[in-house]
Amino acid sequence: MAKYELVPFVASRSASSETQALNDKYLALVHQALSADSFYFSYTYDLSHTMQRLSNVDESFRSLTYMERGDERFTWNRYLMSQIEICPELAGYCLPVVYGVLSITTCSLMGKTFDFILFSRRNLNRIGVRYFVRGADDDGNVANNVETEQIVRHGGQVASHVNTRGSIPLYWSQRSNITYKPYVKLFNKENQKDVFVRHMQQQTALYGKNICVSLIDDKGKEKEICQSFNYIGSQNLLPGVKFIHFDFHKECSKMRWYNLNILMDKLKEDLDSYSYFYKDTTGSVTSTQSGVVRTNCIDCLDRTNVVQGLIARYVLTQQLRQMGVLGESDEIPASSQFEYVFKNRWADNGDGIARQYTGTPALKSDYTRTGVRTKMGLLQDGYKSMQRYVQNNFLDGARQDSYDILVGNHRYTSQEESPLAKSKHPVAIFLPAIIGIFIALLIMKLVMPEETWTSQIAHVALYIGVIFFLFKQVKVWGDYLVDQPRLSHTLTKAKAE
Repeated sequence: MAKYELVPFVASRSASSETQALNDKYLALVHQALSADSFYFSYTYDLSHTMQRLSNVDESFRSLTYMERGDERFTWNRYLMSQIEICPELAGYCLPVVYGVLSITTCSLMGKTFDFILFSRRNLNRIGVRYFVRGADDDGNVANNVETEQIVRHGGQVASHVNTRGSIPLYWSQRSNITYKPYVKLFNKENQKDVFVRHMQQQTALYGKNICVSLIDDKGKEKEICQSFNYIGSQNLLPGVKFIHFDFHKECSKMRWYNLNILMDKLKEDLDSYSYFYKDTTGSVTSTQSGVVRTNCIDCLDRTNVVQGLIARYVLTQQLRQMGVLGESDEIPASSQFEYVFKNRWADNGDGIARQYTGTPALKSDYTRTGVRTKMGLLQDGYKSMQRYVQNNFLDGARQDSYDILVGNHRYTSQEESPLAKSKHPVAIFLPAIIGIFIALLIMKLVMPEETWTSQIAHVALYIGVIFFLFKQVKVWGDYLVDQPRLSHTLTKAKAE
């Protein structure tokens, strides 16, 4: 979606200045959400469904408008279009808009040309940004839930394969509080097993069998949730659901990225069994995908991107062999131009998903792009991590509110006081200002020293002591210094969990 326009139903000329100012705040949030360059629509194809789902529909489905047949999980303009869609004479003009990452590339390999398509669809249920929306809700919906479909078209043949990712399906949070990496908080512990089951029932109903791959650490701040997830996941609560824990950071530390082969060896038999969607040159569907790998790390981003790329490459090799692009036992040549395209499209996919959730590109993308972890990649990750810190603590509150406005999680009526009309906590205003004043005084004292050294030392020591005390207060009042969401995912609600 290259351009959009907001058209009001009725232009109000009698609104007070306060009401107009409030409307402007809401409109600014809508503009912030729609200004992302990752919305897609089509006049001729239903982007909200996978190829396999579309191949298994009847005539009654095809008679529906695109909006009516759109998958509720991925139709991001459902709420915005709700008042238009109910009008029969206008419904046919409504098209579902999908939020995600899409790339279409015409490639050549072994002298044969084919289309390589990668499409990630972001689920709008439990939508949010990194530290304000984590884990699962009561219905089993999880944060950062993305369905990624890899499609290949060659000589009238079509093949596709689906991966999914989503936040750890338990009740947990990790709220921004000024610290670099906030503590993970588990809550509602007596119902953790139930919410896990509800989420995996969703997964199996949609995709068939599931391998739930967890890549989180079994030590540090991830230790408690890792132990809880491993305990619940290993109980075989649902048929057709397997659980694998692979401590990514531990196994791949000290550049031992070859250890990822250990994980792939555990997955290959099931990947072969699950197969993939394939339609031959006559239009006949000769195989379908009967299961998916559901991958997560703590953010479902950086580690997840690496593993999903490896899975996609393994399945793609089988697809290209069946299509005749590769020989029966051939592998994708490491030196081929397509190797470069494949790695970079998957890295771009990871970057796009990461920007939507964290505001920055993915970490570890040097490995996804080149197959090698480099020192320059480590330095780039350090820079991205600093960007994430600033984004997640000081800019993400408004971004969370923009999502909630767009999909209808927050619906303002004039009969109630708008959360946007309320002022920020006084600490958020005065504490940074006081710190700035004393830092300025310290610099002035160092630049323009006192006549006696004893007076100079006393003043400098006083200012340093006050600044140190004030920074201690930053940690105490961190919740109020963060740019908090003000509509749906508020600090008050989070503290009540």
